[in-house]
Order: sequence, then C-alpha cells, then structure tokens
Amino acid sequence: MEPLSPEHSPDRKLRILHILLATDPGGLSKYVIDLANATASAGHDTLVAADRGEHDERFHGQKFQFLSIPLKSEWLRFGKSLRLLRNALSETSIDVIHTHYRRATLLARRWQRAQRAGGQAPPILYTVHLSHISLRFPRNLLTDFGDFTHIASQDAREWCVKSGGVSPDRITLIPHGIDIARFAPRTLEQKAAARRALGLADRDLVAAFVGRLEDPKNEAWLLDLAAATGAQFPNLRVLLAGDGPNAPSLRDRIDRENLHDRVRLLGERDPLDVYRAADALLLPSGREGFSFVCGEAMSVGVPVLRTRTSGTREMIIEGVTGRSTPIDHDAFIAAAIEFLSDTAKLVEMGAAASAHVRANLTYDLQVARTLELYRRLSTLRRLA
Repeated sequence: MEPLSPEHSPDRKLRILHILLATDPGGLSKYVIDLANATASAGHDTLVAADRGEHDERFHGQKFQFLSIPLKSEWLRFGKSLRLLRNALSETSIDVIHTHYRRATLLARRWQRAQRAGGQAPPILYTVHLSHISLRFPRNLLTDFGDFTHIASQDAREWCVKSGGVSPDRITLIPHGIDIARFAPRTLEQKAAARRALGLADRDLVAAFVGRLEDPKNEAWLLDLAAATGAQFPNLRVLLAGDGPNAPSLRDRIDRENLHDRVRLLGERDPLDVYRAADALLLPSGREGFSFVCGEAMSVGVPVLRTRTSGTREMIIEGVTGRSTPIDHDAFIAAAIEFLSDTAKLVEMGAAASAHVRANLTYDLQVARTLELYRRLSTLRRLA
C-alpha cells in the first residue's frame, strides 16, 4: 500500500461505494441504509449498488444515490454490473469500496482491477455480516475478505483469523450501533399503553421474538416453551414479530396444539411497541451476525436471553444485562424458564441492559468509528 498524496484532509469529502447482493429484508439491508444515510447526511458522496430484492422500495428516496445492478442474476463474469458501475462513476473517483456480501466483493475486485489501468484503485472494505459459515471447497474459491475486513464482534474476528485466514492487522472491530433516541428507555406508561395496543394485560408475562421466521432462527423453540409451561406460567404470552417462510408451519402448529392464548404471530411490523410491551426478549438463533433486535430491545429496557452467537459478548454481561446459553434446544428452554421466573430480576437487568447499550453501542459511536476507518483507508491506494 502507498499513501495517496496530500489529498486526505480530515474535512475532505469522501466518495464511498457500497455494494451488496440485493435489496433483501434483514439486518444487512438495515445496516447499509442507515450507514449510507448517515455518511450522506455528513456531506459525503455515497452510492449504493445492489440487485432488486423484496425491500427494493426502501432503498429509493433516501439521502444516498442508488444504482440497480443485476448482481444476483449474474454469475462470476459480472459484465452488465461492471458496465453500469463504469457509467455511473465515469466522472468521479471512489475513495473506499464497502462490500457486504461475498459476490459483491468479487464484483468489487473486478472493478478495482479495471481501475488500476488509471494508476490507482480504491481499497475494498468487506463487512462480515454473518460469520461461522462453511468455507469448504468450492466456497473457499468464491470468498474474498477484501483488502480490509470489518467485523462487529469478537467472535467474528476469531472466525476470520482461524477459518478465513485473514491477517489480524487487516481486521477492524466496530460493533453495530443502536439508535438510542428512537429506542429510548420506556416508561411504565409506555409499557402499559403498548400492552393495551397489543391486547395484553398488565399481569401477563410477555416474552418477545423479533426477526425473520426462517432457519436458523429456531423460532419454533418459543412454541415449545409455551407448550411446556402452561402450568408454571399460565399468564405467559409469546409474541413473534416478523415474517418468513416458516410462518405457515408455525400458524398450523398453533392451530393444531391450540396455543392461540399463549402464542401470537404479529407479522412484520415496527418492533417498538413489541419491545415496550415485553418483559424479556428471547433469541434462540443457530447463527447471528450481531443481532440488532437484541440491542434495540436492550436500549428500551428489555433484558435478553440469547444463544451464544456473534454479538453476544458485546451485549450480554451474564446475569446483569441478560443471559446466554449454548445453541442447544433443551439448554435454551431450561434457561428461558429460569429467566422468566424472576420478574423483579428481569426489571433490574432491563435497566442495566439499557445503560450498557447507551454507554457502549450507540449508533453515533458506530458512525464516527466507521468514518474514521473510511478516512484512514482513503489514504491508501493499490498501485497498478
């Protein structure tokens, strides 16, 4: 790597290109939209390029520019995507390419090589949104961790080094941040109002799940919890907020086992009232990139029980802000029963969880650290 010349004043406008596979639902798209809006609001030129997905409309009308490319439908050659990128960027240069999917990084590498003809090319920063995935042949041939790698958790760092072979000095840890103004600590009045809006009673013990209803979320474990604790927790109400391919089978099971009084499928919705109404958030996932929903719930004042996936160490102080368990069905159910048995402790942990997020996991802190990383990387170029 060589320095770029004197053009790296701390106040210089940056030119940032994000590439992701498609505008699909989930935390990855939320991360890109929020970050791109934040950098554009700070005065930096920001372009997001992606194929069309289920949430395509959410990428339009934002503060950043959006370019539709056929990345999901192309395979390896990327001819049309490359042409569209060249046309869109013909009169500007890019300081940093920020990629968010393995195929997006392969496209960025092709575009970067073409830029070397001009003498310099921007570095690629790859964010690992989901670690602990298989890198066996032939996937290892299609995996590129960029020139530099951003991770949001210690677990992801360890995986990148041990399984991905990424040099530790190329890795930067910046935890994902939470909008603490939007997810402010709830008041007792807000909790009561949220329960009324959701048809819940003050005496109900409310356990919430927020997320996609699909593998590997293990959301069916919460139905197991509801079915197994009728005598112990007759007032338990399990709320599942989200949608996905598993919704029909969950609905069929609720009908078949007559769990209507104990389990409710709320569909995809704004989660704020769900957080405000909940006594606890339960996340039994087999794999997570970080889990925005855990941070959001904690910011509101809801303690979290989650399996030990990426992001747990950044969020959970055992017995203080929540609890964690191995990724094991029986261990999770047993921990959930113990967790929900002490409502006074849940209130105490909820307050500590909110304080922890507001001190360590704010969105403003994430943006500031990311902009600092962009500026550092923008002083580097790969020479032709």
